[in-house]
Amino acid sequence: MKIKVLGCSGGQMPGSYMSGFLLDGSTLIDAGTIAQTASMAEQRKIKRAFISHAHLDHIGGLPFFAVNITSNKGTGVDIHSAQVVLDAIKDHLMNGLIWPDFTKIKNSSGSPVFTYNPMETGKWMTIGGYNIMAVPVNHTVPTTGFLIGKGSCYILYSGDTKDTDAIWAEAKKLGKKLKSVFIEMAYPDELAALAELSGHLTPKTLEMQLKKLSPLTPKIYLYHLKPEYVKQIQAQVKKIRGYKFTFVSEGKAYKI
Repeated sequence: MKIKVLGCSGGQMPGSYMSGFLLDGSTLIDAGTIAQTASMAEQRKIKRAFISHAHLDHIGGLPFFAVNITSNKGTGVDIHSAQVVLDAIKDHLMNGLIWPDFTKIKNSSGSPVFTYNPMETGKWMTIGGYNIMAVPVNHTVPTTGFLIGKGSCYILYSGDTKDTDAIWAEAKKLGKKLKSVFIEMAYPDELAALAELSGHLTPKTLEMQLKKLSPLTPKIYLYHLKPEYVKQIQAQVKKIRGYKFTFVSEGKAYKI
């Protein structure tokens, strides 16, 4: 599997884009940014999107993505998420007032631009050739992380979370099939109280999470750093032993 980083920042500013990852060219994982950082050709190849939660930095790219693919010929894009997230998108974002409802707008072949598909949490599903499980994590709004893969290769994508348990328990069951973890990291340890209040991780709480996978030590890819704390967080993560860490970069692709 190959994951291209469309956006990985925990804050929006020039040169920094919100969370969005492109899996094997056809599957979008979160949509904080897509229209700004993926070419038109890349956007046209996307068949499905998995959305972790309804915060704007994870869904804010969907409206502009929808406009860009209205001229597509072929099937539309399937949006997969927990029902509560799909309801939030439908009721508060693309509701016909803030932005058109693109489940009611058809593309050039006559298919709806978007189709909403609810996911049952804690249950393995096969979608687009991948096995995927949405697992609730601990954030300020209903949020799921995802276990996704095929054959002997799986990744864990955390979504936004603070200390949580269920997704690590499910990931551990994968054993050596779990190759990589893409996990959020927002604040340095000095801002632990703010991280707890806002539902995010610090280096110390990250280390606590990773220990829940023991004895597994998959590669760890970090995203969602708040721009003003990047150097501070990086220095603290370097003190964590026993894991290979990569701070992901926007525009770069990683082979899993």
